Amino acid sequence: MSRKVVWRSDGNSPCGGCGQLPGHCRCSAASPSAVPTGPARIRIEKRRGKTVTVVDEIPLVEKDVKALLRDLKKRLASGGTCKQNTIELQGDHVDGVRKWFEGHSIPHRGWH
Repeated sequence: MSRKVVWRSDGNSPCGGCGQLPGHCRCSAASPSAVPTGPARIRIEKRRGKTVTVVDEIPLVEKDVKALLRDLKKRLASGGTCKQNTIELQGDHVDGVRKWFEGHSIPHRGWH
């Protein structure tokens, strides 16, 4: 029975796609082409009667998207999550997200 490393405490967890360490990963998830090149899309969804602000197609790598989520959650005093480079914020925060993108010169579209 082989031992497959699935998590490491030093922050060098293996890639979920190929199982290699970050420096040796050659799968499409780590390639620069996986980063969208167009403007971020901002929209509102209703889920079980609740309003959710969804931001996807963000032209940033996953690490930067998670940092963006942390900043938006603090700035907007809201909960949220990041799933597959898509940010989901609890509540209607389109104006706040749009203002943040405009202040940081990130191209965006939707809810003008």
